[in-house]
Amino acid sequence: MVGKLAGVAVALAAGFVLPAYAASIETLFGPYMSPGTEIAASTEANFSGLVTPRWTTWETPNWTGAIKPETEADLQNIVKIAKANNISFLATNGGHGAGICYGTISGIDINLSNFNSVSIDVANNELTIGAGVKIGDIIQPLYDAGKAVPHGNTDCVGMIGATLGAGIGIGTGIYGLGIDSLKSVRLVTASGDLVTASRTSHPELFWAIRGAGANFGIVASAKFQLQDQVNNGNVVRGAYTFPGSANRSVFELYKSFDDFIPPELSLQLGISYSRATGTSQIALTYFYFGPLSGVQPYLDAAAALGPTTNSTSILTQPALYNSLQNGECTIGSPISGGTLGLGKTDVPTLQAVFAELVAFNVANPTTYVGQSVFQRYDNKLTLQTPSYETVYPWRDIKTFWLHLNFYLSPALEEPAANLTKSMRAKLQATSGFATPHVYVNYAYGDEGPAAWWSLKNLPKLVVLKALWDPKKLFGKANPVSGC
Repeated sequence: MVGKLAGVAVALAAGFVLPAYAASIETLFGPYMSPGTEIAASTEANFSGLVTPRWTTWETPNWTGAIKPETEADLQNIVKIAKANNISFLATNGGHGAGICYGTISGIDINLSNFNSVSIDVANNELTIGAGVKIGDIIQPLYDAGKAVPHGNTDCVGMIGATLGAGIGIGTGIYGLGIDSLKSVRLVTASGDLVTASRTSHPELFWAIRGAGANFGIVASAKFQLQDQVNNGNVVRGAYTFPGSANRSVFELYKSFDDFIPPELSLQLGISYSRATGTSQIALTYFYFGPLSGVQPYLDAAAALGPTTNSTSILTQPALYNSLQNGECTIGSPISGGTLGLGKTDVPTLQAVFAELVAFNVANPTTYVGQSVFQRYDNKLTLQTPSYETVYPWRDIKTFWLHLNFYLSPALEEPAANLTKSMRAKLQATSGFATPHVYVNYAYGDEGPAAWWSLKNLPKLVVLKALWDPKKLFGKANPVSGC
């Protein structure tokens, strides 16, 4: 196989002219792939069955073809051939990556869904998964084993991709960040080599992977350190909705958690506008990884504010995560977004942001639905890992703000983007941070590398990028050099 690839490179060096790319992807890659690998140009009928479906149609890549590899050797050969022929590519799994940089990508989609193995080693407290594993693929097996690992909240999102950006979720307070449970990865690098990165093997690369991993290669598999499941895998969920007129009292309640929140508790504060009723609304949801008695005082405080709806349930973790879907697993909608990390809650700012969101909804009653979610996770465990351990720098974030624009008219794309930026600017001004703290997995794309990885970490990150990926084959969605 190495000899064949060398032949390709020699032919190119000798001036061999390939046929038109769209008609030759099978010819170019096919001879060097395993029998189970599937290949299609974007003009072929089977392309739609091979390309990874995208969650949003906003800023979509221009796919010229798709390859669904079968083995790690296939991944290596794809990278080698694409590099030799100057063909761009992006490895995908869940299809949830979004941001303005995606619209600049033109090339091959490498669909990783065949790498879907899940292995739980209870004796050694280890989880090993392939690149095609979704978060939902591990929840039930871990629950059955009485084990846990940090992961995101949406079960159709790729587990490894979410982890490489840091890996936050409602279990962050009790289990920590995903990158802090990551033990090692098997990575196809820009040279086409398959290397293992860990604290003892290529430790500098492992530093960069934990927060900026997509910039350094295609992770074929990852190994995680498992923890024992808390509270027998049960979670208390308290859900409350309030009329928009109650915004100040609800925001004050949310602010009361700025200085202390139990590690077992996570909050989600949602602000939105109902097109059906023509009214603004606020949702406040409590997730508690412990017994009902431990969270009851907090639930009572929410109930005392007079919610319009109020429910409390005790769910297994599989049942809980299965219930959390709110459009995140519906593919193909025009959705843009934005984000920011907050170190404190400023009630007047939340009121101003809420008013701006409601006004935009009212002005576009038939073509727009927007919502913002403020995710409050305890960060005491996160802060126990020294900042120099990973390129991910923002361990001091207390609240992760995520805004989503659902728009039905293309004419609203720019106004919705301007709304997001205006809300973000307001929040930044009272965030408690002098510079923007941006969780890269939620990034809009215009924030830049310093906001994703910090000015302090950028020099080292740039050096490692030049060492491991000098031609910038990887990380086009959130590049070290910026969009």
